[in-house]
Amino acid sequence: MPIDVKICGLKTRDEIDIVNQFPISYAGFIFAPSKRQVTTRQAKELMHSLRKDIKKVGVFVNSPIEEVLRAVKACKLDVIQLHGDESVDYIQQIPCKVWKTIPMKDASSLKQVELYGDVVDGLLFETHHEGMRGGSGKAFDWSLLEKRPKLEASLILAGGLSPENIGQAIDMVKPDVVDVNSGLEVNGYKSYERTKKLFEELNL
Repeated sequence: MPIDVKICGLKTRDEIDIVNQFPISYAGFIFAPSKRQVTTRQAKELMHSLRKDIKKVGVFVNSPIEEVLRAVKACKLDVIQLHGDESVDYIQQIPCKVWKTIPMKDASSLKQVELYGDVVDGLLFETHHEGMRGGSGKAFDWSLLEKRPKLEASLILAGGLSPENIGQAIDMVKPDVVDVNSGLEVNGYKSYERTKKLFEELNL
């Protein structure tokens, strides 16, 4: 099964140069408060160097809708990835594709699929972490997704993915997209060697 790869949390020109060398489909830029946060201006500058076929994803957490709409326009974002408590009304105001995150704590977390499944283009399943929205670097129990309802939206798998576990994750979950961030980092920055190892594991 073909699989798309997203590398998230890009914040330097060196990291852009690394991802440009690999067959990724999506590049993620975090506009929400985070150690990987970028401003709209920084994101635009980085995107000028990004390979043209890579889709640009903007990551937000409970931001005012006006802020999201400004970033979509300024950065020509292809996808908005939402990690907060955004409502269906909020989502429907966004003029590009939307991925909604579902933090997986236990089987009851899947109830959110019913709320968002019909209004977004992708559902991103990641690790639940108290007081934290994404970026924990830890994987959740992928077997929880075996009981998921049928999805119309794309299934994006995130949370603690790395070259060491990506094969097992894909075998168990069979996602449409894998979203990798800290698993490719050395000392807080994306590593060419780690990224190369990921794609060797994926046979891409």
